[in-house]
Amino acid sequence: MDSSIKFMVVADHQQGPLNALLHRIYEIYADYALKNPFYSLEMPIRCELFDEHLKSTLDAAGKSSGLNTA
Repeated sequence: MDSSIKFMVVADHQQGPLNALLHRIYEIYADYALKNPFYSLEMPIRCELFDEHLKSTLDAAGKSSGLNTA
């Protein structure tokens, strides 16, 4: 399924590759939005579990690589 959604991470160019982080963000999107029978592609993502897992992932990425996740 091609959702045509794009995720962007704004980071310092010295942070290095962010492919793993973007892949994890997409996994969270797939798990908590795409697999939700009440979600359609045109809708904003409104799911507490999505928000919680995304924040946790970004916080962990920020701690391990110095990213500012504020």
